[in-house]
Amino acid sequence: MLSFLLSTRIRITIWYALVFLLLEILLGTIIYYYLYTTSQEKLDSALSTQANAIMRIVKAKHVDLDSFEPDENYESKEDLIWDIIYDVVVFNERNTFIQITSGRKILYKSANLDKINFEFDKKSEQSKGITFKDKRISEEAIRAVQVIDGKYKVIVAYSQEHIYQTLKSLTDIYMFLVPAFFIISLLGGALISQRSLSRIDAIIKKTEEITAHNLSEIIPGSEFTDEYGRLVRKMNEMIARIKSSVEYMNQFSISAAHELKTPLTILRGEIEVALKSEKTPEQYIEILKSNYEETLRLIKIIENLFFISKSENDLIKISPQQTLIKEYLSGMMKNFNILAEEKGVKIELTAPDNLIVDVDNQLLKQTMLNLIDNAVKYGSENKPVTIIVGETNKNTWELRISNFVDEKLPEEMDKIFNRFYRVESSRSRASGGVGLGLSVVKSIVTLHGGKIVAENSNDVFSIIITLPICAGGNNS
Repeated sequence: MLSFLLSTRIRITIWYALVFLLLEILLGTIIYYYLYTTSQEKLDSALSTQANAIMRIVKAKHVDLDSFEPDENYESKEDLIWDIIYDVVVFNERNTFIQITSGRKILYKSANLDKINFEFDKKSEQSKGITFKDKRISEEAIRAVQVIDGKYKVIVAYSQEHIYQTLKSLTDIYMFLVPAFFIISLLGGALISQRSLSRIDAIIKKTEEITAHNLSEIIPGSEFTDEYGRLVRKMNEMIARIKSSVEYMNQFSISAAHELKTPLTILRGEIEVALKSEKTPEQYIEILKSNYEETLRLIKIIENLFFISKSENDLIKISPQQTLIKEYLSGMMKNFNILAEEKGVKIELTAPDNLIVDVDNQLLKQTMLNLIDNAVKYGSENKPVTIIVGETNKNTWELRISNFVDEKLPEEMDKIFNRFYRVESSRSRASGGVGLGLSVVKSIVTLHGGKIVAENSNDVFSIIITLPICAGGNNS
């Protein structure tokens, strides 16, 4: 139950409803404020128009109200003023309260004011509404406008009861609509979240069905261009990477088991032979020599695997130092010649005299020994192996190791850098290789921030390494 209440679908529904409710309240507040202000402005305008009309008529009649004397037409001053303002008062519905004064004398006030007199500050802005409360004439607030011209002052006021009644009706309607719209927004949010997240449910269901045994399957929906489509495409790409990694690990495990099994089987067989019958000392020595060779082979496989694993997990830190590359490689020629003498291969070195580069000498030595060992083992007999060093530009230098080959090489040359990969004709115990040498070389080159490629042209196979002249590898 708790997990259901905390689900994305419920949260989207609630958030949708709350946002809708907030917008509804905000809209209601804006409408309420707008109606209130516009109603007041219209009332002020009407009151101002009426007050100015009365003032104009009073001024237009040129009657001196202060010196009024009763005659046959007007028995009192009030009759005169009523006659003057009759048209304005009768034909304007907002004539609830009217008061006309001259100086401190009240010349006229409407009957509904009774004994109440309006008193406003003369500094009050003319034709601008003034709000006040006086329960003697109205339960609601009163809006008044005064117009002053010379000694005359006209005040016209009107109760705001109709404004408050309109706003109260609006509020009553909103009090009914708010919960109704909130319920509608909840239902709408639930429907929208259901439709929006149904594809997520389909993705989850399909993802749950995918295991290590069916990584070739894909999650449907990648044809869409929206966020869900992009999510599905990225998940399918991730599954493809996982599939590739699983296949690689499976192949790696099979190859590693095969390569480790061979020397272990040989060791076991030779030990069993040695234990079954008495042998001469010379025979025991031969068996021990063979066991020693297979042990060295096992150690080399494990060391190479350990090195590759550490390099891929950033556990190896290189220590580059400035090296005069020709002098350094010349010093290794003795080791190179030892590797080459069994097949009658000659090692030829070409390098500039003054090229100084930043490299880890120990790792470069391991690289060169692996490359020369490969070139000699899989190259043509009595054909030279060449080492050519050159500066490609001011930032990089190139190391090229080439040898002649008699066998057919793979079309995809990059495969030779995969672990345990060997061309078919090299899969023999006589060659002694297990397909890890070039993987180690690639790891060392990557640690130095360089690149390695293989080329095959006119029966000449070459490994080309490009490295930065100044230290800038991954771990430098």
